[in-house]
Amino acid sequence: MRSLLENMEHAAQESLHQDSAFWEALQGLKWEIDGDPQVQSRVNELQAAGRIVFSSFTPQIRIRVRTEEGIFALPRPAGSPVAPGAEQIRRLTQELKDAASAVIKKSHYYSQLGNIVNAAIGSSDRFEGIASEAERAGYEILICLDLSAYAQVQRSPAQGQVKANGQVPREDDLPIPLSLSDRKFLKALKIRIDPC
Repeated sequence: MRSLLENMEHAAQESLHQDSAFWEALQGLKWEIDGDPQVQSRVNELQAAGRIVFSSFTPQIRIRVRTEEGIFALPRPAGSPVAPGAEQIRRLTQELKDAASAVIKKSHYYSQLGNIVNAAIGSSDRFEGIASEAERAGYEILICLDLSAYAQVQRSPAQGQVKANGQVPREDDLPIPLSLSDRKFLKALKIRIDPC
């Protein structure tokens, strides 16, 4: 079952990476989220608390298979652990995610993305081949667009760092940490990532 789900998710992601309308709608949604006053407020509070907020998000296609025994899905990657005693950061991060989710639910791009996903995946011969095998075996395929990974919050690398010459590094001097989803997105766009 795991192999079936992995193959379908990979085929679905592959078909979306080639769809320019998907990326245009996604960019429009990101602009709406970034411009939302609640989102901006939480980002400002996190930055004031010494955190860096990355608001790039790469949507994930989640495939579930319904069988007589129940619904099966691949496990989701574990979130980043939050250091003990960082309750305020945990609360602000959750409020940021909640504010982004509220914008997503209200956005016309949300339904537009759903339609694009259905059309792109439905036109993928590879996905359809795998899905029809599963359906012939009596399984129902459920497709979900996961937009939950909007922001990542990290401790500012400048905190406590000092250069060899005794100066604190400027923000421009610091490498930009990339998440796994950021790296996958850049790779899909055929952008090479050079190590620092």
